Amino acid sequence: MSRNNNTQQRKAKNPLTILQNAQKSKILLRLKDGTEYRGILKEIDAYMNMILEDVTEIMDESPVAKYNEIFIRGNNLLFVKPDASSL
Repeated sequence: MSRNNNTQQRKAKNPLTILQNAQKSKILLRLKDGTEYRGILKEIDAYMNMILEDVTEIMDESPVAKYNEIFIRGNNLLFVKPDASSL
């Protein structure tokens, strides 16, 4: 395998790269407190801080609020699911 292919494969598996590629698409994320958010990923930085647009807040599998735009600190994340358009 060539050196260039190895570099490309490592970048593809990098979580930050995956999320950067998911910008402008729907994502699902869960915070450490159990709250979930579904929305469009607008921006992300190296600390996995995110800005989401057109967001629905979900608690106990039920929508509880809608927001035009929110900021989520990366240290509060439990998990992120890119490409959540099918959920």
